[in-house]
Amino acid sequence: MASKSQQLAERREALVARCADQRVQVAQEVAMLSSPQTLGLIPAYAARHQKTALIVAGVAAGLFLTKPKWAVGTVTAVVSAYKFAQKLLPVLRWRGFEVH
Repeated sequence: MASKSQQLAERREALVARCADQRVQVAQEVAMLSSPQTLGLIPAYAARHQKTALIVAGVAAGLFLTKPKWAVGTVTAVVSAYKFAQKLLPVLRWRGFEVH
């Protein structure tokens, strides 16, 4: 019969191997989740360039605080253009245009 310290050593080895496997799986899943195919182009860029994204967000927040009327108008225009593009792109694909 194995001693208690031997059993603990075997259990520890099994747990270390299991942790290593889990680390590999998590690394693969994180790489897959941060890929442009999964997130889309803009969120993937922001995930890779967090410092730049934070700077842009800070500048946008500063503009919004100092000139709120201008910022609200710009945000409204951008959201309207985005919604229009979402409606227009399927029509263009249907007519045979390729959108990349």
